[in-house]
Amino acid sequence: MVDKIDPDKEQNAAEYGVLQGDLVFIRNNENLMQAIDQIQQTLANVTRENEHYANFTLEEKIRFDSLCAFCVNALFWMHEKLLGRPNTVMDDIKSDLDRVREAMKRLEMVHDNLTKRPQLDKPAAKRFIRAGLYDSNEQASDAPPTKKKREKKTEPE
Repeated sequence: MVDKIDPDKEQNAAEYGVLQGDLVFIRNNENLMQAIDQIQQTLANVTRENEHYANFTLEEKIRFDSLCAFCVNALFWMHEKLLGRPNTVMDDIKSDLDRVREAMKRLEMVHDNLTKRPQLDKPAAKRFIRAGLYDSNEQASDAPPTKKKREKKTEPE
């Protein structure tokens, strides 16, 4: 966010009046303004993407819906916090936010399980099973059926 304050004191004096010397307040105010701009950009993106909602896959629809639910709950929590509502109302909103956050984590786990899980090498598994099921009593040779047979070299006498 904002780490440095504009050195232009005349602009700060016009904007902040008596609070022009309170650098912490000015920094917090600038950070709030940037956060509000980011929220507006996110909401504009959501509105733009909502037009293509019918063309989304099921996973994209779930992600979009969970993002919308989280954003609305977060904005409502901020609104109630600024109005100074009692903690009982805030606790209900926080529990809803936690529930949406858990749903988003579950979605991420399902996505990871479907895309990042190890793939089975079927030919290698068949070879392991075939070699593990080999019984030397059933065959005359000492080698499993897929193993290459080597000819034993005899030493000259």
